[in-house]
Amino acid sequence: MVRLFDADYTFSEYRFHLGKLLGLFEPLECAVTAAAATPSDPVCSLRRSRELREDLRLTGVSASEIDKLERCQRIPQITAAGLRGYTYVILGSLLGGKIIAQRLRAVLGPEVSLQFYGDEKTRYDALWELFCQDLEINGANDLPIICETAIAVFDLYDGWFSEPLFRTGTR
Repeated sequence: MVRLFDADYTFSEYRFHLGKLLGLFEPLECAVTAAAATPSDPVCSLRRSRELREDLRLTGVSASEIDKLERCQRIPQITAAGLRGYTYVILGSLLGGKIIAQRLRAVLGPEVSLQFYGDEKTRYDALWELFCQDLEINGANDLPIICETAIAVFDLYDGWFSEPLFRTGTR
């Protein structure tokens, strides 16, 4: 992740980074969807994998190559009570994604697709406000599991990105 801010960061590194993100987000979103009370639960609308797939497609990665990308197998169990912890991590990272998008645009140029990092079409500021209101009103009884879930997602993210970048069969 630190390389994202280097002046010599390359387009191929960015494409690999997107693939690594997709490998984490798709299985994580499956766990979240399974934990949600209904498919219409607002947390299910945070499908970051769609944005990642589109960014990958726009960087020249084919659908079959996307399907072959390694997926994380160590997804923590997420309960309905813990969904707010997941939402906290995802929405919070989107707010920081604006900074990453600005940096990537400066290094990789104006044509690079940055949908995952929010780009100019971001809609997450309003969702963050709604999330905070919901947390204050409805989250008080579930604070321990919300925090536990948020920490588990942070730890998952850290572990997934701490693994060696190039392993056999993952290029």
